[in-house]
Amino acid sequence: MPESDLIKPIAPEDGHYAGNVYLLTSGKTFSAAASFAWTFAECNIGTIIGEETGGMSVCYGDKLWYHLPVSDLECGISFKRFWYLRACLIINVTVRAVSRRADFRL
Repeated sequence: MPESDLIKPIAPEDGHYAGNVYLLTSGKTFSAAASFAWTFAECNIGTIIGEETGGMSVCYGDKLWYHLPVSDLECGISFKRFWYLRACLIINVTVRAVSRRADFRL
């Protein structure tokens, strides 16, 4: 790949953020958000605050696409399973999530 195709990092004088980064998680953090939290932890991006994420330590990827002739729909079926390196997410600061149903009303 030519160097001109590479994305150069933003320099501090151009607005690169060099402060602390925090990620909030709870037992209701699933799927892609849980995968993001795992990557955040593995790459030591910042501090994780909250609870261990929900669900299993696994994600799926790479799909085979099928055309369903009767319904004329397209569907994808994953054929790869990826397990996280460690079974659980290590929380730096444990804080119990509290659900207040009244706060979620529209």
